[in-house]
Amino acid sequence: MKKTLKALEKGELAAAAKIASADPAMLHYLKQIVNSAAYGFRNELKDASQIFSALGVERAKQLLYAYMVNLLAPSEWRYFTIDGEGFRQFQTGLLRKWEKILKAEGGEEKYLSAAAIMSAGLVVADAIFGDHASDVALLRESGDYDLDTILERVSRMRFDRLVATIAEKWEVERDVVRLVTLAFGKEPCPSDERLCRLARMLHLLLFYELSRPLMLDAGANAFIGFDPDFSEPVLERFQEITGIE
Repeated sequence: MKKTLKALEKGELAAAAKIASADPAMLHYLKQIVNSAAYGFRNELKDASQIFSALGVERAKQLLYAYMVNLLAPSEWRYFTIDGEGFRQFQTGLLRKWEKILKAEGGEEKYLSAAAIMSAGLVVADAIFGDHASDVALLRESGDYDLDTILERVSRMRFDRLVATIAEKWEVERDVVRLVTLAFGKEPCPSDERLCRLARMLHLLLFYELSRPLMLDAGANAFIGFDPDFSEPVLERFQEITGIE
């Protein structure tokens, strides 16, 4: 994984494909995703060389981060009532819509990885809650605490800080870390700045994907509170791009 990412950082698609070919699990994941209906390639992509050439550097990096998240994801979730297929649906929806938004807004492709990092936060939060099951249960019984508050009580950080920490640990670009942080709508964000506009779009997208029935039933929708004031400047454009009412 690290060798493939390093090759992509250098813009060496052929080298990255050669490295990825030696990892059957990684290659199987990439083939599953790029040949799904969500990506819509006309012809089946059968090997790493075809996949990396079709995706390009930044889209390939996005999928590698998504693959890393899937490696972290448990076979059995410990707190959220979701399964592997449900999580992949959530993650794929997030990735594809975010890619569509970036393309429509003329955003730099380096920001593609932000969506994968957001999905990683859910996996880590589930692990934290699982490790502190008795504390979580006690907090739920003793007061009307939301998940974000409970997460802070047991890990000393809220979900926005958790996601930003993952981005920092994975050594993604600073601008991407900044985008992820701003997307929670908790910091001042001048509406005329390009990064802020993308953050508002990501805020809307994350709230939408976490509010779909699958994630509502899993109990995983309480980490980001919808902020209409933060989202309002880009709401109509977001609906136009995504087709979401």
